[in-house]
Amino acid sequence: MRRLITILFLLSLLAALALALFAPGQRLTSQLQAVSLGLLVIFVADRLLGIFKPPFRRARIPSSQVAEMEKLYFRAMREMINDQPNLAQAINDLQRILSIDPRYKNARHYLKRALILQSEGTPTAPPFTPSRSSAEFLSIQEQLIDPDPDVRKSVVMELIQYGEIATDPLIALLMDEDADVRVHAATALGWVGGRHAVQPLLVALQDENAYVRRYAARAMCWVVDETAVQGLIEALKDEDSYVRQYAARALGWSQDSRAVRPLLELVALEENADVRDYALTALDDLGERPARIERALEVTEE
Repeated sequence: MRRLITILFLLSLLAALALALFAPGQRLTSQLQAVSLGLLVIFVADRLLGIFKPPFRRARIPSSQVAEMEKLYFRAMREMINDQPNLAQAINDLQRILSIDPRYKNARHYLKRALILQSEGTPTAPPFTPSRSSAEFLSIQEQLIDPDPDVRKSVVMELIQYGEIATDPLIALLMDEDADVRVHAATALGWVGGRHAVQPLLVALQDENAYVRRYAARAMCWVVDETAVQGLIEALKDEDSYVRQYAARALGWSQDSRAVRPLLELVALEENADVRDYALTALDDLGERPARIERALEVTEE
């Protein structure tokens, strides 16, 4: 639209100038001058106010780079909640994420925080490592039964700073009646839960809410082990494409050969291009031979 207005303005201006020189008394000359003036007003207003500024089109990031960003983000978050964080590593990871996707808001937020901690010479992320019996920790747990779901969601963010000892309360929140609370709890478990988070997240992979299943599958990428493989294979059949994507990604990180055949079948039968890309990345992580992947792709094309 902006380009069209610019072209019309220039054409009308040239035409008005030509008529003013060769036919100054014609009615068409005054009309063209009025049109040119109107287009000039619109042109200036657009430049000042951005009325016809084209919408930002976010460049599509290849799924392989999305997977890299997730791995970097997870590693950075692990460092940020560590007792003795490697802030230089976290900063490098977050800067790498932003070099791929400058609009990654969470990475930008935590990069700013990591830089502040580094400038202050902070040796540890939290000022102390609370014990399970600490008054602060118990006080936070009491809010798990608050009737306001927003309060319960805020509890999740409070619990993350306590690391692995917060696993049990977060598992409890996976059963919350509010889907948003369950989404937050699933994400947090991926950050701090370790191997104890695997089975609860597998249960969350069967949640009735698609968003809960999505974030549970994503969290599984961070804690996956051999006990999660069968549940993730089942998740490859989920009706939600994002669940299938992250389940495939987690299987790639599992380094378990049982995932190879289901992923090859997913590549062969899946209609969603993003899911296929994630499955191909997972197969690459598993060291699968290119020839077998190509045969699966040939089946897709038939």
